[in-house]
Amino acid sequence: MIRIALAFICLAPITCSALGQSGSPFDNLSPPTVGGTGGMRTPVETPPTFGASAGTEILRHRGLAGNPCLAFGGSARAHLLNPNVYDHVVTVKNSCAQRITAQVCYYRSQDCLLMEVPGGERKEAILGSLPSVKDFRFEFREKF
Repeated sequence: MIRIALAFICLAPITCSALGQSGSPFDNLSPPTVGGTGGMRTPVETPPTFGASAGTEILRHRGLAGNPCLAFGGSARAHLLNPNVYDHVVTVKNSCAQRITAQVCYYRSQDCLLMEVPGGERKEAILGSLPSVKDFRFEFREKF
């Protein structure tokens, strides 16, 4: 009985320290916010009727006036050699002074990229390329 208690006491610090480690660099991300090109409607998702608010506007970097720092937009650009293939471009403008990192993904997908936008600057990135698909949806999460 004493041997079992000693074995448990010896193993307890190992399991406790292992539980405290985070496995992903994206553990401190905001809830997803959805955007898209002009031809794609933003899906309406009903919030849960219990628990904390699922509003994605709550956890965002904000400026002095309370407006979100990052403004996202999406557009499609046709390739020059093959106008039937489109690059899906995501544009981000940071209106605050701090550098902000965001993860941008196709809507409900794991196909993502990281965008680091310095304060007061605008950045573009190609999320992907598809033939004959001009309109697309994306979602972004800000890293805290």
